[in-house]
Amino acid sequence: MTGKTLSLRKPADFKKTFKEGKRFLSPHFVLYRRGSGLPAARIGISIAKKHSKLATRRNRLRRIAREVFRIEVYPHSEGSDFVLASRSPWPDTNIKAVAKEVKDLLLAQTR
Repeated sequence: MTGKTLSLRKPADFKKTFKEGKRFLSPHFVLYRRGSGLPAARIGISIAKKHSKLATRRNRLRRIAREVFRIEVYPHSEGSDFVLASRSPWPDTNIKAVAKEVKDLLLAQTR
């Protein structure tokens, strides 16, 4: 699968998932999950600039989240839309701990 087929692309899809999706919390993130009725699962990622000032950190976190989704979540979650959104600032010095938190949140809600 390509990145575009795994991603939520339209603002309306994000809004619908925020409004109708079930919410799961972690210290720094919130994950919304909603049944979509499509044959494949999709993910949208929203990292606020105020939660991480550096674009390189935000983009790295997006890449990590998409990769975890592609390998671990996508094969097990047919017909679901996910939105991962930042909830609070995280320490910029420890991206590995943040990546582990994202992985744990995604895996816990799909199995």
